[in-house]
Amino acid sequence: MIPNSRYGSHPDQIIENSGLWSGLSGVAMRTLVPIAVGALGFAASITPAQAVPSFARQTGFTCSMCHTSIPELTAFGRNFKLTGYVQKGDSAPALPVTALIIGGFTHTAKAQDSAPTTAYPNTTKTNDITSIDQVGLFYAGQITGNLGAFVQVTYSPNAHSWTWDNTDIRYANTGKLFGQDATYGLSLNNNPTVQDLWATTPAWGYPAFDSAVGPQFGPTSTLLQGTLAGSVLGLTGYSMFSNGLYTEFGGYTGLPDHTAAALGVPYSSGSSKVQGIAPYARIAYSKDLSKQSTLMVGAMAMAANMTSWDPALATGTDRYVDFGLDSQYDYSGKNFGLMFKARDIMEWQSSTAGSLSGASNAHNTLNALDLSVTYYKPTWAVIGAYSNVSGSKDAGLYSGSSATNSPNSQSVSLEVNYSPWMDGGPKFDPMGNMKIGAKYTHFLQLGGGTTNFDGQNVGHNASDNDYLFLYTVFAF
Repeated sequence: MIPNSRYGSHPDQIIENSGLWSGLSGVAMRTLVPIAVGALGFAASITPAQAVPSFARQTGFTCSMCHTSIPELTAFGRNFKLTGYVQKGDSAPALPVTALIIGGFTHTAKAQDSAPTTAYPNTTKTNDITSIDQVGLFYAGQITGNLGAFVQVTYSPNAHSWTWDNTDIRYANTGKLFGQDATYGLSLNNNPTVQDLWATTPAWGYPAFDSAVGPQFGPTSTLLQGTLAGSVLGLTGYSMFSNGLYTEFGGYTGLPDHTAAALGVPYSSGSSKVQGIAPYARIAYSKDLSKQSTLMVGAMAMAANMTSWDPALATGTDRYVDFGLDSQYDYSGKNFGLMFKARDIMEWQSSTAGSLSGASNAHNTLNALDLSVTYYKPTWAVIGAYSNVSGSKDAGLYSGSSATNSPNSQSVSLEVNYSPWMDGGPKFDPMGNMKIGAKYTHFLQLGGGTTNFDGQNVGHNASDNDYLFLYTVFAF
């Protein structure tokens, strides 16, 4: 399981909560933060020399048991996650640890105006950039009893910095709920949707791997599409009933300044943080249509208030509400599989005077539609994807990247990847894995236009941001 990344920057997103949520924020932080920090510290203290792909080592199964095309999960993989990452084989290690390295090469259709120093401070190149994007350490597996975790700590060789990454610590049990057999539990996590079972939600959605150094321009994102990743801590309760109904509800709160800094996500000028508690809800229904096919339909929602981390910079509050619909269809044929994924997130934005986002309108909307189809064999996959972002025109939010003050964008992508060790690694590391991929993205529209979309008279066309990303992932 690898965190996905999204290209481009986006304005901070936000939402208003009730007084009850705000009143709970202090209690939540006093309770949740020590638990998460303690788990993170435990994971980071493990000796890297023992690192192997944790889940495969713990269960004794190869990667293909849980994954179709990594990070998408099979039905077995979803159940393993649902039940708390605790299933073990006879030869499970005492410390389920994994190390991972991701590197890539990025070529854009037109060189960027300047070197992408935010992601790669030491580079002077504006095109054809080769980089090692991240080195990750994971504690992934059972902690004790019904308590398990997926905890990632990531080092960026480019920026020479550490940060906590996707984290999901969960307790699970089985029993009767409302008269039905069910699996239920709690998830303590730092990225809304990272705890989800399906690859349609943003944390594990397409693209699983993307360039850290390009392109220069990209679409804006909704609150649920990673805006809060790493800067919040949340506790959710979930249940999966025997009839296929999945429900989840909980809330997230922003990290205190000193905690964020200690975890590698310090606030800086222009940063905003969740105020009070941001409620999150998820519902999904999964049904086996035949021995070979499964269909899931679901919905997710989140609301949050966000204000400046420094009241001296901005005093207003931005309020956002996100509501998403998603669906996933899986078909397993003889020695091949098909997966169709669809997600549409609608966002309603409200801004007050003096807020950090600087929106011109008091109310805006944003809509993000993502579609993809994956054809996969045991060791390779082909993925086609389409993305469409549309929303209200707002000079305060989009004037720097759009001549028409529009967030509208469209793109299509094609990816081919190869994972030679899905059914067992090499002799020197039988549980190891690797993935090699090539992804090409073509922009049909950016900033509401196709040619000179930002009005800067420097030839910024949507297709100038087309890019080829070649990547390699090693896990051991």
